[in-house]
Amino acid sequence: YEPMAVAVADKGVPMVEVSAPSDLPGGYVFDAVANGQTFSVTVPAGGVSRGQTFRAPFEPGGGGLPAPAVPKERWKDGLFDCCTFGFCHTTLWMAICCRLALLGQVQNRLRLNWLGERAHLGDQSPFKVLLGISIFAMVWSQLFSSLLKGYIDPSTGLPIEGSPYWAIYAVNLAFSCA
Repeated sequence: YEPMAVAVADKGVPMVEVSAPSDLPGGYVFDAVANGQTFSVTVPAGGVSRGQTFRAPFEPGGGGLPAPAVPKERWKDGLFDCCTFGFCHTTLWMAICCRLALLGQVQNRLRLNWLGERAHLGDQSPFKVLLGISIFAMVWSQLFSSLLKGYIDPSTGLPIEGSPYWAIYAVNLAFSCA
């Protein structure tokens, strides 16, 4: 469902009638399109329901991409476009090494919290929360790896019989997969 705006004659700043794309809280900002131009709309105090129309100032250029630049029914980028900017591009390495932090960046741009729900004023940045979880997981994995080394027989390189090696290994593996 794409938000649409219809021009309304008014003195001063041009106003448009905007149809709400979904139930939105007051103060929420989204992009709408009028006359092929994208602009930002702020939901009035009290919020709106899906399909409800309300008046908003029309200030083109304040939104995202121009309407014709937004692809429909296809992806904007190809499968290997992550390599367009070279092998050392930060987004490529974030996707390889720190997936949760990259997910946090995307959620932040979509105005979602770290749980994937619509963010509210004062919510923690999903990037910071998911980066913290990633760092915790890396530290946890290193801790368990060092614990496992203590249960290896130096002469054979195999786990010591009767040691909790496999239990620790299983917990570490389960945590790593989650």
